Amino acid sequence: MTRIVIKVGSLTVTDESGGVSIEKIEKIVAELMDLKALGYFPILVSSGAINSGRGLIKKPDEKKMMISYQQAAAAVGQPLLMKAYVDALEKCGAHCAQILVTHEDFKERKRFLNIRNTINQLVANNIFPIVNENDTVSFDEITVGDNDQLAVMMAEATDAEKLILLTEADGLYNKNPKEADAVRFDVVDFKDDFSGVKFAAKTSVGRGGMDTKLKAVRKLTPLGVDVIIGTFLIEKPLTRLLEKKGGTLFKGNPERQKSKRKSWLSTVVKNDAWVVVDDGCLKALSDQNTSILPIGIKKVHGIFKRGDVIQVKNKNRIVAVGISEYDHRELELIKGKKSSEIGAVIENPPSKVAIHKDNLLVKKDH
Repeated sequence: MTRIVIKVGSLTVTDESGGVSIEKIEKIVAELMDLKALGYFPILVSSGAINSGRGLIKKPDEKKMMISYQQAAAAVGQPLLMKAYVDALEKCGAHCAQILVTHEDFKERKRFLNIRNTINQLVANNIFPIVNENDTVSFDEITVGDNDQLAVMMAEATDAEKLILLTEADGLYNKNPKEADAVRFDVVDFKDDFSGVKFAAKTSVGRGGMDTKLKAVRKLTPLGVDVIIGTFLIEKPLTRLLEKKGGTLFKGNPERQKSKRKSWLSTVVKNDAWVVVDDGCLKALSDQNTSILPIGIKKVHGIFKRGDVIQVKNKNRIVAVGISEYDHRELELIKGKKSSEIGAVIENPPSKVAIHKDNLLVKKDH
């Protein structure tokens, strides 16, 4: 069976005012069964835990307590959400399994492979995997960030051929789709640039807007995976998108990435973590396949730990991604310094380089 990852946002499965929508979940489950009959095996990435539980947790007055409020809401809402999926699938004679993950689970290669093996076993036993970020324990340094990013990592981990992202907008438009003269793109080639597109605001409940979806697309289509973005505000949204009756199809590179390690690096990279390198470093990357040295780093952005996959930028362009040998605080201390000077700043430095060439994927089109 052809594996397909489907990401549904909070409003696809919950009410805007909070709480699980049994009706919405039953409609999604009915379509999962339809897709299975057509030869697809759906792997579902489902948002909605926080919105499912927030009506049962008192919202704090203090802003600093918002994270714990959201984590408590997720702890209450996740079992309610899963119960709705379990009940809906049982009516169809099917079963599901819950998989809760953080970015750390994908960053650690062994844990990543455990996720893949678990899902392979579930699929072999005709059990639908339902995946969500473990919001109860996530914080800035280990969070995936949003379920669009999580769906990308799941698509790569499970060797899926397609990814569908359900949202309010019916695909990519040249401007806010609520404007009368907005034009929808039916098909976008994997090499096409979205820089001229004006994005609409994200939903009132979800964490990701169209911008996060396009970041997800950029990570996956170069690997050879098709991505489809379309609206859930219509009957049988998944079937409709697969039949090319709406939404936007982002075509994957016809030359599918063969290196699993490079695919893994491309999809687990953190969206909001990067270093900016100077022109000399960029030339060395392009011409000599070198490691990135601290002396070539001009700026450090975001929160990340040693071992995280971060972006490498030059003049606002992503030129590479790679595994950082230092956390963001340490790189901030040693940026611009020679390798011989690191020891004077950091006691027992783990490496003479910021990103080793063996853990670096340089973009061909920079």
